[in-house]
Amino acid sequence: MVPYALFLRHTAALLHLYSLWNIQGRRDQQMERQRGVQPRREETGEYRVGRLKHERVKIPRNEKLLDWAMQMLKFHAGRKSILEIEFVGEEGTGLGPTLEFYALVAAELQKATIGMWICDDEFHDDMEREVDIGEGKKPVGYYIQRSGGLFPAPWPQDSPDLDRVERLFTFLGSLLAKCFQDNRLIDLPLSVPFLKLMCMGEVGHNITRQYSQSLSRPPAGSLTESQTSEDWDNKELILDPPKARPQTAAPWFEGILEEEDLDSIDPHRSSFLKQLRELSARKQRILQDRSMSEDRRNVALQELALPNPTIPSAGVFLEDLGLTYQFNPSSKKYGFTAIDLKPDGEDEEVTLMNVEEYTDLVYDLCLNSGIRRQMDAFRSGFSAVFPMEKLHSFSPAELRRILCGEQAPSWTREDILTYTEPKLGYTKDSAVFQRLVNVMVGLDADERKSFLQFTTGCSSLPPGGLANLHPHLTVVRKVDGDDNSFPSVNTCVHYLKLPEYSSEEILRERLLSATKEKGFHLN
Repeated sequence: MVPYALFLRHTAALLHLYSLWNIQGRRDQQMERQRGVQPRREETGEYRVGRLKHERVKIPRNEKLLDWAMQMLKFHAGRKSILEIEFVGEEGTGLGPTLEFYALVAAELQKATIGMWICDDEFHDDMEREVDIGEGKKPVGYYIQRSGGLFPAPWPQDSPDLDRVERLFTFLGSLLAKCFQDNRLIDLPLSVPFLKLMCMGEVGHNITRQYSQSLSRPPAGSLTESQTSEDWDNKELILDPPKARPQTAAPWFEGILEEEDLDSIDPHRSSFLKQLRELSARKQRILQDRSMSEDRRNVALQELALPNPTIPSAGVFLEDLGLTYQFNPSSKKYGFTAIDLKPDGEDEEVTLMNVEEYTDLVYDLCLNSGIRRQMDAFRSGFSAVFPMEKLHSFSPAELRRILCGEQAPSWTREDILTYTEPKLGYTKDSAVFQRLVNVMVGLDADERKSFLQFTTGCSSLPPGGLANLHPHLTVVRKVDGDDNSFPSVNTCVHYLKLPEYSSEEILRERLLSATKEKGFHLN
């Protein structure tokens, strides 16, 4: 409740500032009407609230979008102004193109080939599906789609390829901080464990002090270079994995995540590690059972086995799995085949006697040591905009809603009728408006996100749904439109120009076709 209360106080403060700006503007106009324009120097004893400056940047919409974005944000991160984006060769300006820029960059960061996030070549998530963001349908696995959300993939911390991933996490940190600062939503399905790292979890002042002390330590590696595009699909695997090297100090985020956090970000690996934990617990119970004779204890230990997924009645002995002290990544897209959990780990087998150490090392790699440089880079990029420690006031759930909004947008017929405004040719009783309501109610999850992207520039809704979409969606009649015309929009003011279609089927087909078109042009 405390973080939420702080959030409400921060929100109230911002609303107070906006109110002051509006009052000052109206007061200026009234005074000028009454006495004419007076020199500002004569208005002594008056205190005024400044307005944030807007800076407009042009970005080309092409396959190098991510490269351009990284270069631009490296320059803009430290500037205390609101960022607005225009696309080169397009007329649109303002909020719509800016939100689409964030949406397109978010999609680039979710590509499986860039190696940032945990993904799995063997076990596919129920959420995985074909995706079309206006460039044709991309196959299953092209973008990382996981029920638990995005979480950094563990990497060998001395791998030269990790430099590229570091630069991406530096950029991601600046990008999310800029979204937070400018009050922009970004459709990036971050996992709860990652959000816990961002706001230091829901823990006490000891973690806060540990974080503050870590700020004096420079992040590992140089993070100032810009990214260059590479073809990672054809990259050769590293057959000789780098050897693990000891870390001299604990990561700044050590202790925030728990073993249970792996359940959501890597469920199959977590399930296996839990089986190892249970095997270890059974071993300890046998060793501590003083009622057993030495011979009976040895027999019981020899009979310990893991569950057999194919033959439930039979077990699998740990030694038969051939495990060594190496971590095998869940995807070939990372470009390496294994990480040594300890020096010469490939030569040491995992047995019933050392299974605890192996399990501890795997958990540590996934939640701490294997993501250290990535999280150092993310913190560095975020703090270039404003200190990441300012997020301590928020819980992970609050931070997700502020940054990402409602990523599974939903609405009812009553929501649409209440919070959508028909004007200029349409009323709530108009046949075409009623057809639009029917179509909106019948959209599936992907179609709703596409509809929002088309009409507002962002595929997510703000916290509270349509009720808190400002300005509300406005629907007007498109002059000279007919059944062969497509709807058009003004995303900055959430303005949908809808032709007077003769049937619900035509309206649905034309609307969904329009959502697949990209670009901001006069209409």
